[in-house]
Amino acid sequence: MGIVTLTDFLHHANMEWHVGLSQRLWEFLRPSGLETTAKPEAVGQIMSRRVRVARVDRALVDLVPLFSEHGHHHIPIVDLENRLVGIITQTDMVRALFRSA
Repeated sequence: MGIVTLTDFLHHANMEWHVGLSQRLWEFLRPSGLETTAKPEAVGQIMSRRVRVARVDRALVDLVPLFSEHGHHHIPIVDLENRLVGIITQTDMVRALFRSA
């Protein structure tokens, strides 16, 4: 369905500007208490719906450009029926590359 990335979170919290950062973060996270609001208060309101995924049988080396050149920090892993089975992170990649060296 989608994924909430650090970029999604920071964008919707209006974190592009560092001035008043803690106040804006607090305002973003605090529930409005209103029945309807334009402020995103649910994961589905801020998640990215176009998600790059990798299949479980994809070679690990094929994912390196996604992390190194495309700025991904994590990639959902799906099975052959496109069901989520896990997630691989930059840390997982570094660990695997270090162990193989």
